[in-house]
Amino acid sequence: MANLENVKDDIRPAVANNSLATELSSALSGMFTIEFFNTQNHNRLKHVVLHCKPTRNIADSLLLDREVLALGLSVRDVQVRTLHVAVEIAQGSNGRLDPAFFIVAHSDPSGDEKLRGWGREMGYKVVPIYRPKAGALPAADFIRRNLAQDLFAYDPFSLTGPVLSDAEFFGRRTTAIDIFRQLKSGRIISIFGVRKLGKTSLINRVVNLSRENGDLNIAMIDCSVDGFYKLDADGALKAVAKAAKMAASRGYSHISEALKRSDKELVPVFDDLWGGKAEKPIAIIFDEIDYITPSSPTRPEWKSEFNKFWREFRVVYQEAQRMGFPLSVMVSGVSSQAFRVESFDGIENSVLHFVPEGYLAPFARQASNQMMKRLFKRCGLIVSNEELDKLAEVCADFPYWMRLAGSYIHHSIDIQGRPRDIESKLFEELLDDFIDAEGVEVSRVALEDLRRKSPEPIELLKRAEQSSAIPLREGNLILRYGLASRTSSGVAVTSEMIKSGLESLGPLEVAVVEKAEVSSEVGFLSLATEEWAEELSVINRRRNIMEKKLREIIHFSLKFASGKGESWVVSVLSSLPERQRAELSSLSGDALLNRIYWKDLLVIVTKNWQSFEKIFGDKRRFSSAMELLNDRPDAHAKSVDAADIALYRRELSWLEEKLA
Repeated sequence: MANLENVKDDIRPAVANNSLATELSSALSGMFTIEFFNTQNHNRLKHVVLHCKPTRNIADSLLLDREVLALGLSVRDVQVRTLHVAVEIAQGSNGRLDPAFFIVAHSDPSGDEKLRGWGREMGYKVVPIYRPKAGALPAADFIRRNLAQDLFAYDPFSLTGPVLSDAEFFGRRTTAIDIFRQLKSGRIISIFGVRKLGKTSLINRVVNLSRENGDLNIAMIDCSVDGFYKLDADGALKAVAKAAKMAASRGYSHISEALKRSDKELVPVFDDLWGGKAEKPIAIIFDEIDYITPSSPTRPEWKSEFNKFWREFRVVYQEAQRMGFPLSVMVSGVSSQAFRVESFDGIENSVLHFVPEGYLAPFARQASNQMMKRLFKRCGLIVSNEELDKLAEVCADFPYWMRLAGSYIHHSIDIQGRPRDIESKLFEELLDDFIDAEGVEVSRVALEDLRRKSPEPIELLKRAEQSSAIPLREGNLILRYGLASRTSSGVAVTSEMIKSGLESLGPLEVAVVEKAEVSSEVGFLSLATEEWAEELSVINRRRNIMEKKLREIIHFSLKFASGKGESWVVSVLSSLPERQRAELSSLSGDALLNRIYWKDLLVIVTKNWQSFEKIFGDKRRFSSAMELLNDRPDAHAKSVDAADIALYRRELSWLEEKLA
């Protein structure tokens, strides 16, 4: 007979007289103590009800501050109403039970997958435990292993887009509030920084603050939208005017909405705004500004149109000030170069001194450690402050890079035995492995993107690395970007990821030769076996990383686009052929995505293009890249056409940038 040491004294006899309650209590020993027990009838079925108090480690790992409901019933075909019963019991507990975390013991051979799937769709965390109807629960050790898998297998580090959830917004709450206040007071501000530093997440936070407070109208100008960056200066200014007028009447507008409105529907001038009394200030936020600068990766025409656009926009802003209209401006992008130079082709730079030069700094070290400590706890890993410091230093305190490192470490350590401490030696080995396996490529993509838009910071980085440090007056730019640190010797590169990415950068201009232009003299690349293996391993690794990110972005985007009560899984299944749909219809979201091939990912994205247009921009370009990469060059060891390899690299780089 079980000793039931984890059961509260006054209910231990009652628990001991119920076999299912006894088995379930014993299985949860070491992770939960049992504070309450009874049996209840719901839908003509008897349910065992336990209130389970998590241990300190479990509570910290799962962010639990209340007891958890454990529900037991003997049915061979568990139904979704079981979760409705759990929710009803939790809601009737007067706040004692967590409203979104349930443990369910059942007798349905296929119930585990069903309960997990329903839980994900309804927004609950469900830990199922299978108990054969004619038998008993598995051994306690087996259940603990399964519970560890359910509790800690989830990757809390993974993000597939800008941060939306309040619980995931770390480190910059004060910064967001400060920006919001500045915009309310009619200020002009800018935040420049490398890709994936958190600029868009910060903007989203500011937008949420405006909605919550209701005292700032926002016109969001996403310059990466095809229809916007393809305009000339006059057309772009008219589009901004439309977005501003829509924001004045609705509180928020996006440039994509404004582009759909004709000039007759919405007159594209600012004058109408000045004519009326402004109840709230308007903030015009330019995100992804690099698309309309002289270094635009898509439209070289902006080399001449940039100065014209800002000259006219500056007139608009000054007129608003004269008319007493509260108008503020925010600019966000990667390169600050166009906002720092004095002139273009001998003509004064109209935006110089108009938009002040500002940068989004990496996290403060304390914020880095707090974020990572909390995320590690969510997956049952306890990391010392010294190791957290090392991780932050390696990743330059860039939040996205730190999350990637945490994800790598999480997936490299066995789920069983968690929660657990990570030994210092193991942690450092995994951190080194992360740099080699993923970190160097992530850093290279970010630095390559910055160099393409502004070579100056990369040249400064190289000088700082080659000479150990450079004087502060020379290295101030890379210091403001967060790419280097201030030391006693001056400005130095201290992040191992940045060092590795810098070392892996190729020449600034890489000529991509189209297949038709390759002469017979180029012939084939003659590679030795070792060189061949190295070349293909790089391509293969980059493609695998990208495929994983693409699955995640599909999950995130379709879930975000789903209406209330709708499941994103339906959008995935409806995109597939009927036969394949029938084969996969029984699978839940994660299991479903894992069964989908590369060509299926292409079909899902193109059939739900409205959810992905902002990410990829050009549908035809996306389809072309995906189709080319579906024919993997690493599948066969044979002579390689130089143009084919160049094309693969080009398409990989394009998709990497879009998914970065």
